[in-house]
Amino acid sequence: MVHGPCGIINPNAPCMKDGECSKQFPKAFREETEENVNGYPVYKRRCIEPVRVGKHYIDNRWIVPYNPWLSKKYNAHINVEVCASVKSVKYLYKYVYKGHDAASITLKNDDIVNHDEILNFLDGRYVSAPEAMWRLSEFSMSDKSHTVIRLAVHLPEQQAIFFKEGQENEAVERASIKDTTLTAWFKLNLIDEEAHEYYYADIPQYYVFDKPSTKWQKRQRGGQQVIGRMPVVSVQDSERFYLRMLLLRKTGVISFNDLKTIDGTLCETFQEACKVLGLLDGDQHWHDTLLEAARMQMPSYLRILFAIICGFGEVENIPDLWTQHKQSLSEDFVHRYSEETGPFYALAELNELLKSYGLNLRKVNLPSVDLQCDLFRLSYDAIEEQSKANANIEKLNSEQRYAVYKVLHSIYEYQTDMPKCFFLDGPAGTGKTFVYSTLLHAVRGKGDQAIAVASTGIAATLLSGGRTAHSIFKIPLTLNATSTCNLKPNTSEAKILLDAKVIVWDEAPMTHVHAFLAVDRLLKDLTKCDEPFGGKIILLGGDFRQVLPVILRGYRSLTVSSCIKNIDFGMIFSL
Repeated sequence: MVHGPCGIINPNAPCMKDGECSKQFPKAFREETEENVNGYPVYKRRCIEPVRVGKHYIDNRWIVPYNPWLSKKYNAHINVEVCASVKSVKYLYKYVYKGHDAASITLKNDDIVNHDEILNFLDGRYVSAPEAMWRLSEFSMSDKSHTVIRLAVHLPEQQAIFFKEGQENEAVERASIKDTTLTAWFKLNLIDEEAHEYYYADIPQYYVFDKPSTKWQKRQRGGQQVIGRMPVVSVQDSERFYLRMLLLRKTGVISFNDLKTIDGTLCETFQEACKVLGLLDGDQHWHDTLLEAARMQMPSYLRILFAIICGFGEVENIPDLWTQHKQSLSEDFVHRYSEETGPFYALAELNELLKSYGLNLRKVNLPSVDLQCDLFRLSYDAIEEQSKANANIEKLNSEQRYAVYKVLHSIYEYQTDMPKCFFLDGPAGTGKTFVYSTLLHAVRGKGDQAIAVASTGIAATLLSGGRTAHSIFKIPLTLNATSTCNLKPNTSEAKILLDAKVIVWDEAPMTHVHAFLAVDRLLKDLTKCDEPFGGKIILLGGDFRQVLPVILRGYRSLTVSSCIKNIDFGMIFSL
């Protein structure tokens, strides 16, 4: 279990990246093991005399963590690490829910003209040999150990109602005579004193909810492998959040008012009832909220939640709340930068979030940061980008090189008679994405900003720094001819649009024309220019032979009229 050796001893080792070992070997000598540093322990390594292994002398600094029993049993090199943080849980679930591996296979034939890319992609799902054997043997693909009963958590007269369009009144009438699991629990407590011993979440272990009669009936057998689950309620939905808190702590409740009654006094709200019970004394409630959210949410969401707590919650000691949860709040920035600077980036974003509530770091007694960082702007190495552009240009064919140079000439040698809007048309597989990448590298190689967007998330991942058009321009989901983008002028995102030398928009034919009109209004408003797209150089691209805008129950002429070809943005030069 010896790593390498690498570094100065062997600079040509496979693990060497930029002159350093990517696995951080050799490790330092340590007298004791330090637990849970970035999710992994730093193991004890005694200082011993070097021993000759092969051509080199090595010591404990080069030994990979291992389990002797596993290495002997399987006669193999097995790296064993102790993962003792929530990161390991997120990592496992990431791959559990990622789905099957898939491979897209295309068989080219000169006689075949029509190529259905979507159908071929669906038919090309790859099933590996072990999975195929498992399926042919008809082994079980999944198993269930416990039965989970979902319990409703809703405010009075606010239960969920499901209905078909045009049958709303009938659905309301049906719901008025039926009970949910919560209201049925209230009625159960009225007629069955044994139910007073159990909390709402424990009821499914002893009673069965009969859906036709919407009543809880005493369970005759079983129940040991039944779990009652109440949905997680966001703290933003405050009254429902405190309702759930009371349901976890009170038994024998017969109504919503009874749930709010504490020592014979009826409270006006569920929050007030929680305060009377002492559930909200101090800041422990907010600590528990952040700890619970950290188990399933990413750091970006935690920072939004933290800002909401500061804006609306009655927190006694916000600095202590930040200190105790700093690690989970800045986890992504620590991974991107370092343990020292990551929290400062998190504070900088919190300062932006607090502005929505009329607050800032100083007002909530958090340390101010002088970090001048643009959280929405991606930074690129100009020299590296230029080298990538030069390498790509050498691989371009004549038509691709013409398209790249035509746009670059319009950007840096612009004249009044030159076009500013371009459209790159080409069937699938003709190298449009490669042209986009070359153009983006070339512009960024000169130290300028270039924005890459796409109509779909899959297409955006193929572009360097690509994001969806809705994310960049804040295009509304419900569009009409007068829609506007929800992007304020004096924001970091707006400044990026103003500084951009070129905007590349892939899969443009899929986008509804109303979205382009909204973006056109946005750029004109930001640049104070009446030219199409505010005078910005914009390269649209895509294939009209593929998917056009999807119109719900739309006929052919409506789909065509919703396409970008149906409107004149001025002079659009076709490449």
